[in-house]
Amino acid sequence: MRCPHRPLSVLIVLAVAAVSLADAPKEKGDKGPEAVKLSKAEQTILDLTNARREKDKLAPLKPNPQLFEAARAHSANMAEQRKMAHELDGKNPADRVKAVGYRFGHVGENVAYGDDLDARGAFDLWMNSPHHKENILKEEYEEIGIGAVRNRQGEVYYTQVFGKQLKPRD
Repeated sequence: MRCPHRPLSVLIVLAVAAVSLADAPKEKGDKGPEAVKLSKAEQTILDLTNARREKDKLAPLKPNPQLFEAARAHSANMAEQRKMAHELDGKNPADRVKAVGYRFGHVGENVAYGDDLDARGAFDLWMNSPHHKENILKEEYEEIGIGAVRNRQGEVYYTQVFGKQLKPRD
């Protein structure tokens, strides 16, 4: 029975969150406190991104839990609103990474969506776009977060968040 005081939008948000969590993230990397659990789609995008960076003799991007949190939340928000954008609800990528506690010196973002768009397809779209490709191959970036969320309409929303943290002051 649905609570008459709960707005429908809250129920949709819960459905989207459940779908994103249902993609069975798998642990990647060490089992320490910085380990990030990646879904199959997220792992595919990470692997494709780092393989392309390696081809250009760039350092691989390391998964960062805060950037994954920001990317996943943005993908879920885009899926809920059915709107692909770098700015939603008056917040841009810098605002979103700050909100999760990531202190950045550099930050960038790629987004994509489509009906039944798979991870390889999203990556190919980014590589065929000069600005998005530039983000993937930017030497300054050291870390990455990725989010992939499918909404009830079957549309899949992807986000890559790139970053380089500010070094702590001595």
